[in-house]
Amino acid sequence: MKRVNFKIMAGIFLLALAPQAFAAGYCIDGTASEGISQSDVMVNGVSADDCFGVADGNITGSGKFAGAPVLNAMNWGTGWTYLDASGASTDNFMDVTFMTEVSAGSSGTWTLTGEDLVAGSLPIAIDLVVGLKAGNEYALWGFDDVMFDGSVSGTFSIAFTNNGGKHPALSHMVLFAREAGGGTITAVPEADTWIMLLAGLGLVGFAVRCRAS
Repeated sequence: MKRVNFKIMAGIFLLALAPQAFAAGYCIDGTASEGISQSDVMVNGVSADDCFGVADGNITGSGKFAGAPVLNAMNWGTGWTYLDASGASTDNFMDVTFMTEVSAGSSGTWTLTGEDLVAGSLPIAIDLVVGLKAGNEYALWGFDDVMFDGSVSGTFSIAFTNNGGKHPALSHMVLFAREAGGGTITAVPEADTWIMLLAGLGLVGFAVRCRAS
């Protein structure tokens, strides 16, 4: 009996460890806070593949709060670059100049347009991250494989609250991108995760069979 219990406990331990090795997925794995969800930001009617937050502070295109280094250190892979922010200067990426327009308030609509600097640059396939800064916090939403033909549009809703318990109005929206195929935002278990899951299930199953016999 003691041997069977040990195997059950070992299997449960391995299963408990497995989620910690996921390659990405903050909203997906339930670690995001303050009730944010993938549908809080949409691109062309499609919800984000994942979201991250809510984080204290600010996130911008450059300077002290530059967002690209933050993204490159996250579980969504590397290669991120600043595109544009509402009320801020734009940047060029993949021979395209981008411009963001967003409505005021705690929810609304937004549009990202682009002009090709080299004839034939559009369309382009990009991974896109949309950041919302409101109050003293921000959150991020990631989209895999967005086909950009010169314009995309979407909606946003700030689910997190300020110290007064209210949904703050948007301070600014900031966007980052990388060329599609440079990584994945969707949470996919890494190889060591599958090994731990299979090992855990195997030990539990073996222990149950031993107990039944």
